[in-house]
Amino acid sequence: MDSNSKSTRRQLLGMGVPVLAAAALAPHQQSSADDSRVREGSPEKAKKKLWPEERKIIERKWLDLLGDFPKEIPDLRVEMKEVAKEEGITRYHVSFQSEPDDRVTAWLLVPDAARKKPTPAIICLHSTTWGSGKDQVIGLSGKRPIDPPPDPKAGRDYGRTHAQHGFITLSIDTITDGERIEPKRRVMDTRVFYEKHPEWSIVGKNTWDCMRSVDFLQTLDFVDHAQIGITGLSMGGHLALFAAAFEPRITATVSNGGVLDWYRHASAWSRVPPNDNWRPWEEGVDAPTSSKELERRFGFKSNSGPFIYIKKFRPYIEDQNLPLPVDFDDLMAMIAPRPQLIISTEQELYRHKFFEKVPKVLDVYVNWRDTPGLPSVLKARQDRLGFEETLEYYETQHRMSESKIVKQFSEFGAGDCFSWFSFPGGHGLPGVARRMSLAWFDRWLGRTLH
Repeated sequence: MDSNSKSTRRQLLGMGVPVLAAAALAPHQQSSADDSRVREGSPEKAKKKLWPEERKIIERKWLDLLGDFPKEIPDLRVEMKEVAKEEGITRYHVSFQSEPDDRVTAWLLVPDAARKKPTPAIICLHSTTWGSGKDQVIGLSGKRPIDPPPDPKAGRDYGRTHAQHGFITLSIDTITDGERIEPKRRVMDTRVFYEKHPEWSIVGKNTWDCMRSVDFLQTLDFVDHAQIGITGLSMGGHLALFAAAFEPRITATVSNGGVLDWYRHASAWSRVPPNDNWRPWEEGVDAPTSSKELERRFGFKSNSGPFIYIKKFRPYIEDQNLPLPVDFDDLMAMIAPRPQLIISTEQELYRHKFFEKVPKVLDVYVNWRDTPGLPSVLKARQDRLGFEETLEYYETQHRMSESKIVKQFSEFGAGDCFSWFSFPGGHGLPGVARRMSLAWFDRWLGRTLH
């Protein structure tokens, strides 16, 4: 998106208006009878709401759970230092201001070829680690800083592999991990955050940090500001969907093994700290703790804190008869019409009830008609590499004019912008999944056709 779109987001946030809520500021004009299609399964189906109207309702319900984003957008105050040059890639250590008293830390990988012309960039979000954070994503360590990097076949170094493929990558630490563990605290103890932001959520905070990551990438002259993707594995794949849903400048998304369902029988979404104690654990004051199950799975004492994703979700765990306000098909539909690819193991797609959610998401994508205030899939197709080749081929081979192609594309919808891929085996990112991710970003970030 251009600088005007960026300014609009800032203006909306400054007014306390939800991101992507431009639809709330003016009535939508439909350009044809087809544009007035309604979506089945809407929160108020009987009223036959149009998707832009339904989307505003869904976004507000998510924000009621997550908490609103900050109204103040501080200067980035970027600190950037070159650390290494390896195999045609320059690595920088980066930090920038997210809130007035909080900074995001990251690795920025820049391929030499990116210096020749503005290049698409991808934000890479780490999975659950015990202190490694962003280091694991570029292959510097395992789950803990003291652990050696995992076998490259596991694919957890996607910040590096996507850079080796030619993309600029920004691998960030999420709050409570990597360099963002509070002094004398422990990994994944979110109680420090909730003392500071009792009405917000970790998911909302991490989403905000991704939005600030886009702000940072758009300051770099070697980044193509209109082509910014996001990806992640496990917790990172889960977070990538939230970031894409609320940040319109994210062009394409690949979610790998992210949770796509509410597990109301477990407390993971909204844990209550032991003994309802909201005082954060402190080194030298409190004894280390560990989960026997985590020790069994990973072979070490984790001494991790109670990671509380969404504090306000607790009532839906305590009373499972309460109807859920929103679900993950709503979240995925919010990303439309921008491209998103869901990658998971076969078992994860089953466990997350993914195919129960697909019809609602596909309905939005397949029946998409460009609408004022929301992204244009027609413009996206015209801006991508390959559009000129499309025009040339169909003009020479089928005598079709450019105006006809554009008209057809305007009626085509966005069905091919939503897809999924499953693979056998365990939770991870094997070669076949990595190749799918690279192909998706090549297609939709327009890096290369070949």
